[in-house]
Amino acid sequence: MRKVGLWLGLLALIAFALADVPSVSVSNLQSHVKTLASPEMEGRLAIAPGGHKAGEYIARMFAEYGLEPKGTQGYFQDFEMTIGYTTGKDTALRVEFANGNRWEVPADAFRPSNLSDNTTTEGEVVFVGYGLSLQEPAYDDYAGVDVKGKVVAILRGAPEWLDAGTAQRVARIPTKLRTAFEKGATGVILLNLPNQPLLPLGMRGRASVVSGAVVNVNTEVANRLLRTANLTVEEAVKRINETKQPVSVALPVKVAMTVQLEPRKGIARNVIGFLPGADPNKREEIIVIGAHYDHLGYGEVGSLAFEPGEIHYGADDNASGTAGLLELARILSLQREKLPRSVLFIAFSGEEEGLVGSAYFVRNPTVPTDKIVAMINLDMIGRLREDRLSISGLGSSPQWEEIVKAANTDGLTLNLSQASTGGSDHTSFFMANIPVLFFFTGMHPEYHRPTDTWDTINYEGQAKVVAMVERVARHLAQREERIAFSRPSQPAPATGARAGFRVRIGIIPEYSGEANGVLLGGVVPGSPAEKAGLKAGDRIVAVMGKQVKSIEELTQLYDQMEPGKPVEFTIVRNGQEMKVQVVPAAPQ
Repeated sequence: MRKVGLWLGLLALIAFALADVPSVSVSNLQSHVKTLASPEMEGRLAIAPGGHKAGEYIARMFAEYGLEPKGTQGYFQDFEMTIGYTTGKDTALRVEFANGNRWEVPADAFRPSNLSDNTTTEGEVVFVGYGLSLQEPAYDDYAGVDVKGKVVAILRGAPEWLDAGTAQRVARIPTKLRTAFEKGATGVILLNLPNQPLLPLGMRGRASVVSGAVVNVNTEVANRLLRTANLTVEEAVKRINETKQPVSVALPVKVAMTVQLEPRKGIARNVIGFLPGADPNKREEIIVIGAHYDHLGYGEVGSLAFEPGEIHYGADDNASGTAGLLELARILSLQREKLPRSVLFIAFSGEEEGLVGSAYFVRNPTVPTDKIVAMINLDMIGRLREDRLSISGLGSSPQWEEIVKAANTDGLTLNLSQASTGGSDHTSFFMANIPVLFFFTGMHPEYHRPTDTWDTINYEGQAKVVAMVERVARHLAQREERIAFSRPSQPAPATGARAGFRVRIGIIPEYSGEANGVLLGGVVPGSPAEKAGLKAGDRIVAVMGKQVKSIEELTQLYDQMEPGKPVEFTIVRNGQEMKVQVVPAAPQ
């Protein structure tokens, strides 16, 4: 009898794989990606107008496909987020020239840096070129000038004669600020090159990293300062590039810079549509298909660009997954009479800030979580190469491997992983003991850069991924028994492994928008964090004796850790501070 049951199950899998269903539309996928990754969406930052426009587009598509609203306000489930900063009313930049004339720089001509302290800095100004102090190649903008106790003016970018790798490394704003303050400067003015926009205030709301005021000024203001030394931005850049020598000089001006940064709070929105099942006895059971639709805006969140400030279009990350979600909504809605179980489609916001939208939904579900059969997550499915597809989460149910392999009727080369947590929204569901699958076509050089545009997507390959997800979802909706939950036998990859950290800790941050430590939403099973006894609700406030105010500050310290060497974490648990020894592991 057992063999008969196995044969029947196999026949059912073959039947679902070969069933006649509506085909995936490549043109639909391309249309959705082009819309979501268009300039009008401005990078889809979760709390910005562009992000809201994207949410409204998704809601319109859900309505067009006949999905029922399942948010708290129609299709929308709103939640408050804090992303970066906004400029306070007391922020000001005042300049005093050698002849006694004073000038208050217009508010639209400068902007504080999010890495600035909330403070007032006054002093004489020294121009230090690109603000570099290099040993190899030998070049020092600080040679021959005294910057101690003074404000330094620094060009953005790097000389064109540096190789690309060095240029990208030394041009980063945090690197320039660290050098300036190590040299004794008390404040920094970042000078725009021609046609550069002012730097955005954002970058995940990271805490202050310098103890003085830092502002960014446009080229017009920069030139007015430099002309006091018979220079312009263009002339300084030209001379440095042609001579490979610094043009640093003290400027006969004084400045008073007041920086007041306030948390930038706003509303983000999950978009939720519901396809009710056809079987009255099974429609209470629900398959969730999800994809995050938010991205980085102008680089306010996690940009890997040379410098932030341009629109980060996010075509692969994750207009591709959102387009797949919409196409699945269309295809499955056409089969609604053949689906005994219900399907819940969720376009999450706030993923880029730490899985905020999915975590919010799991804590505030609009359907009973114990009725969720499984969650399928689509994140970055637009770069299929050589038909190689990564699917993780197989360790969250003993039935997954058989289902996934049967659904692979296009003969894709599958990279299967038991790992069920990581840097995307399926993690929130796995932590609620729900089976998950995560579909992903891999990393690429355009990740988290403005070059992740609609014309880089492999739409034919994306259609293959979506077709496979449809087969998996349809099987889950039609199978006799819901699948079981299990925990993986292999550890998950490091959270943030895609960023190339030296070590793996295995924490799952809970985004709180506060700059007083890193609150844990959980830890990866089998990870160094779990072995050390860390758990959900702990707040990491220091590592290796260094205060930690944000996830960015924590991950910066990863570069100072070595696999296998214990590191002291200071945490707050139930109001009590305690020390924990964590032994980092090597990245997987």
